[in-house]
Amino acid sequence: MKEKNTLNLTPTPLLLSTGKELGKMLIKDEWGFSRLMDLWKKGGRDEKLIVIFALRELLKKDYESSKSFVINVVDDIPDWEVCDQLAVRVVASLAVKNRDDMFFLMHNWVKSENKWARRLAAATLTAYIRKRKEDSGICLQLLDEMMGEEDKDVKKAIGWALREITKKDPEAVFKITKKDPEAVFKFLQKWAKQDKNARSIIRDGMKKLPKERQDEIKSLW
Repeated sequence: MKEKNTLNLTPTPLLLSTGKELGKMLIKDEWGFSRLMDLWKKGGRDEKLIVIFALRELLKKDYESSKSFVINVVDDIPDWEVCDQLAVRVVASLAVKNRDDMFFLMHNWVKSENKWARRLAAATLTAYIRKRKEDSGICLQLLDEMMGEEDKDVKKAIGWALREITKKDPEAVFKITKKDPEAVFKFLQKWAKQDKNARSIIRDGMKKLPKERQDEIKSLW
């Protein structure tokens, strides 16, 4: 997720290239994950992003070690940029490899007192749904646990995830399951009526829907 940053920082594409090459070098190194953890712990913004981009290469060969690495650094995420890059580059790819495993972790993260862990769960959905648009239902079920969120940084990621879901599969907002075609409409109705924080998330998240669908939702407010 792109957010304005006026600081004089190392360009992300340069860090991406560096991390990718590092990851390729470490694939055959039995101490590869330990080396990345040392770099993560000792480094700042640039080093953490390099680690994330390297991990993106390593997870192609070693799912379990990559998952363990993520679990160990979740509580050490310093800001939105590191959080979103970890979500999009690593956690989403892990979820594609093992959906049930990673969604179990994400359901735990949304309950965390750490706002970056909660944002990590929401931001992951934005990249995951691009590869698995048929999983709109399970993604919305996770978001259902987050609609009462009060922190603005987490709310941004939830709205981002909703926009991505409706962009990839607009009708998913009204058809989570074949058994209950009104499931998502009920989901939106519940939160639109109950929670002002949820209304701001829904307003942001429905921007990719056709106007008539947006009007249906607005009529509930």
